[in-house]
Amino acid sequence: MSDKDDEKKEKQKKEDRAKFKQETLEAYELAKNDPDLLAAARKFDRKVKKGDFDTPKDAEDYWQNILNESKWVQNLSNASFGSYVQEADPTMAGEVTAQRSSVELDVANAARQLGLELDPARLAELTEMAWREEYDSGEIRNLLRDDLTGALAASEDNLGFSGNLGDAAADLSAWSSRNGFTISQNDADAMLASVAFGDKSLDQIKSELRTTYMTGAYPAWAEMINAGIDIYELAGPYRSVAQRMLGRGNIDMNDPIMKEMMQVQNADGSFSQRALWEAERYIRNTDEWQGTDDAAATYAKGMNAVSAMFGFG
Repeated sequence: MSDKDDEKKEKQKKEDRAKFKQETLEAYELAKNDPDLLAAARKFDRKVKKGDFDTPKDAEDYWQNILNESKWVQNLSNASFGSYVQEADPTMAGEVTAQRSSVELDVANAARQLGLELDPARLAELTEMAWREEYDSGEIRNLLRDDLTGALAASEDNLGFSGNLGDAAADLSAWSSRNGFTISQNDADAMLASVAFGDKSLDQIKSELRTTYMTGAYPAWAEMINAGIDIYELAGPYRSVAQRMLGRGNIDMNDPIMKEMMQVQNADGSFSQRALWEAERYIRNTDEWQGTDDAAATYAKGMNAVSAMFGFG
């Protein structure tokens, strides 16, 4: 055998030793996540050192069979297992760091858009899950669902949020209040969560509330309410009449007088809308109206008309 052949053979042995070493290092790095796999890695290391494998390929095949039979590996998704393999490869360290940083930014941005503030520990936990499973933007948002639900449940009025959630919460609160009804905390939490995650739009939520709340309180106006018109808008002329006749600066939709003056219950239990002139007559028959400036002016006008009729005016 020539010196050149000897050199070539020695070079191959050196390369094989490096590959064997790399195999065992990666096996240990991967196996640290599971006690049973770690025991198998130690056995693999001993076999390598004893020279039980003729080539690095033989060692690689042996270790791959160990992984195939590992219950820990079998319970991992393909994406998650791939992440552990990447971590075990020292040549991928820079790539792994870059990937984690990118995913952490995606998680933080998704939380910010939802109006959530994540503490560093929770951000790290969610980043770990999203990176290992290779979550896309939609999956990352869903990963935040429990955090959002918890934050909503912990808030008494849902008005302390920022981002899309804060906008939706403020809109829903103002809209329901303007239309004269209060949404329970649990219902509001569920509605806002569905809006935040795109399950429903805020307009869809409002449409459902018109059916469940507004038509229940104002059945005479159900047809127009179901057509998408808020009771606050429908009540505008009636509210102006009531404010003028009762001398009030503002009358909310949850004031009992609004329901009474806008509709009347028929003998068969159904409801009919009151015309404005009927609404005015209804107000004049209330005790509250009797003590108002409008009542005094109305009576004075009536007295003047009577006086004029008899020639006293």
